[in-house]
Amino acid sequence: MSRAAWGLTTTAVFLVGLLLGIYGLAPMLQPSPEELMRKLRVFPEDSAWRSDSLRIIGSTTVLPIGESCAKEFMKLYNVSIVVEGGGSGRGISGVIDGICDIGMASRPPKPEELELAEEKGAALVLHKIAADGIAVIVHPSVVEGLGGEPLKLTVEDVSKIYSGEYVKWSDLDPRLPDKEIIVFTREPGSGTRDTFEKFVLEPFKRELRSDVSVQPSNPAMRASVEKTPYSIGYVGLGFVTGDVKAVLLAKTEDGPYYEPTAENVKAGVYPISRFLYMVTRGYPESGSLVDRFLDFVKSPRGQSIVEECGFVSIYPTEEE
Repeated sequence: MSRAAWGLTTTAVFLVGLLLGIYGLAPMLQPSPEELMRKLRVFPEDSAWRSDSLRIIGSTTVLPIGESCAKEFMKLYNVSIVVEGGGSGRGISGVIDGICDIGMASRPPKPEELELAEEKGAALVLHKIAADGIAVIVHPSVVEGLGGEPLKLTVEDVSKIYSGEYVKWSDLDPRLPDKEIIVFTREPGSGTRDTFEKFVLEPFKRELRSDVSVQPSNPAMRASVEKTPYSIGYVGLGFVTGDVKAVLLAKTEDGPYYEPTAENVKAGVYPISRFLYMVTRGYPESGSLVDRFLDFVKSPRGQSIVEECGFVSIYPTEEE
């Protein structure tokens, strides 16, 4: 036998022995050969991250993506990842103050946040991870007189509701209830509120009416609209359920009117769309746990999770 052939045989025996050593104690749980080889891959240059931990905080819109990706990542690797909500403002300030490793945000940083970051020597880096649309939702009682048709509003109609120019639903359409419009919005610092006002109020130089009810998260907003007749609110795409009615939106009265769907956001036709971000303090060190986790979120599996959460992938998925 040649020296080269002897070397290959020895290597093969070593690998078989190693596999038996690893999995011999649990024969019923043996993974596929592909999984075995994946687990055997060792990258000495970045193995330190495998014993590290992450804290991720911020946007309640991005929260389902962060939680789902963290669970999947922790199944693959023996690391600890804690994911918390609190809003985009909390996520960005957490990165600036060094409280968390990654902030989640549904908007870019505000000028005052960038100024604070500069004062504290924190260079904020935004990593786009998904796209989203903000769906305007109403209680089912609002559309009872439409004979099964969806409610269609222009962005300016919504602006007039939120500024208080329209007080009753019948002000928009005589087929709608002659009832006062109950208006819900998000808390200050919310990225969803910031984006909503940027598209709905600012272009028409209108301000938010003073008698709105403020909700602290997307789930709280949806729950409030679900249980309050004649109400209106707004949530990220991933939070729309059959218990509320999504409004079709148009930029002008001439239409066309678009449903808040991932397809319409991806096509660029839905009027209120945005990117979702993970934010770091500077570029993460190559080979660090932050770097590896962000790579996972942008990977085909991570982007499939984005879609499973009801949002829009911006990188290739497992199906592509």
